[in-house]
Amino acid sequence: MDIKRLASLIQRGTGRLLVIDSRTFSEYNASHVQGAVNVCCSKLVKRRLQQDKVSVTELLQPNGKVELGRKQEVVVYDQSSKEAGHLSKDGFVHILMGKLEGTFHKVSLLTGGFAAFSSCFPGLCEGKPATALPMSLSQPCLPVANVGPTRILPHLYLGSQKDVLNKPDFISESHFMRIPVNDNYCEKLLPWLDKTNEFIDKAKVSNCRVIVHCLAGISRSATIAIAYIMKTMGLSSDDAYRFVKDRRPSISPNFNFLGQLLEFEKACDYCKL
Repeated sequence: MDIKRLASLIQRGTGRLLVIDSRTFSEYNASHVQGAVNVCCSKLVKRRLQQDKVSVTELLQPNGKVELGRKQEVVVYDQSSKEAGHLSKDGFVHILMGKLEGTFHKVSLLTGGFAAFSSCFPGLCEGKPATALPMSLSQPCLPVANVGPTRILPHLYLGSQKDVLNKPDFISESHFMRIPVNDNYCEKLLPWLDKTNEFIDKAKVSNCRVIVHCLAGISRSATIAIAYIMKTMGLSSDDAYRFVKDRRPSISPNFNFLGQLLEFEKACDYCKL
């Protein structure tokens, strides 16, 4: 699709248009086409698509905000590709478009990608600068003002001890997992991350919700939420950190836990491909 046609469709506000950004989450978060949905180009997501272990519908609805319909006109873009015929058959965008074509009536590649569109129509782009990872040791969790639990994904909430004591409606007293780890620079969360991911996934399959909490909801519980985002969305530790922090700005995992997230990243399947 020509960039001028896409700009026209966006300006007209047609409800049948679905724009998909296939770049990394960092690039998408910094700037993207207005209203675009990100399907990050990680090796894990690519492999799951190839093996039909995840559907494009699931990838497009991590936050439950996208309304999908077969008659929608879908436009996919990467950074600068010009023609769909020139895409590598083993590349992420080619595989993604093939899956989309099996779900939607019309799928197009944006000519020139985001580079061409943003240079001609900067007013039709949106985003925010990527949040930098902390450069110094964060302090152990201290009580903070209770702002309520934060929705990270439709089935995953992040909060503090006060949030749990106030007991949101979806919390069940009979289903919980306790992690005996303090917030300091020698504790190990890494051995627990596979178990916490499994616990959260079981809740999702059962159409339930999970609230992960520590004292303040900024270090231990944030680390668990970041690890879950890394594994399920195929994001790096940096991008998963930004994904969670964008939704709960107060998070600040201590340096010890950040290092363990890097170890977890190296152990993830998508890092071994």
